[in-house]
Amino acid sequence: MSTDDSQRLISGWVYEAMQPEVANAATAAVSAPLDQVPRQHGPVKLTHVAHAFLAYWWHVRGDKIMPDATDIVIPQLRTLAPYVRYMHWDGDKLIHRLWGSALTEGIGLDLTGHDALAYIPEERRDANRNLFRSLHTHQCGLVVLVRNDSRSEGLMAELTFLPVATGPGKPQRLIGTMQWRRAEGASIVLPIESGKPQELNLEAILFLDLGAGLPDQDLLAGL
Repeated sequence: MSTDDSQRLISGWVYEAMQPEVANAATAAVSAPLDQVPRQHGPVKLTHVAHAFLAYWWHVRGDKIMPDATDIVIPQLRTLAPYVRYMHWDGDKLIHRLWGSALTEGIGLDLTGHDALAYIPEERRDANRNLFRSLHTHQCGLVVLVRNDSRSEGLMAELTFLPVATGPGKPQRLIGTMQWRRAEGASIVLPIESGKPQELNLEAILFLDLGAGLPDQDLLAGL
């Protein structure tokens, strides 16, 4: 932590899109009213970015259990788009087809075209792959909190995953957001340092009930 010439406090929120006042004002052009979309899920209260995106997803699905790929119109996301991750299955790989600009700024890497599962230890990759595939089968969402214990400041990233329907024979898609949170007891949040080893630990993971109920918790074993 340091200060600039005006003595303004500078922490890890050094990029405009990652400033809390900017992130907390992010919105989509169309969405369900926020007070009609749950923000609290079990012990986890979603960040504004995740909650606002869930309201968009909730709105564009209409009377369906999940939106179709044609319902997701990225320009409609407006100031939410920089925090969005949009993924599709390519065989056993979960490829980022869209990786928001705020996320690139926050970690110093553009993961567009990268396999999201490649960043999970190999011994847990199959369990995570099965979990992500189950979101379409059970028609539910997922929120994952990952903590970086290699930094004393305690970075915790919130990642959401929501199913998107595709036509017959087309690879299934997932969409969601990523946002930084303060880990419990941490005073500030810092972004991941590009090119440096990170010790990432699972802080919490739970399903999001999107109206079709929740799957068996055994799916979370082995993560």
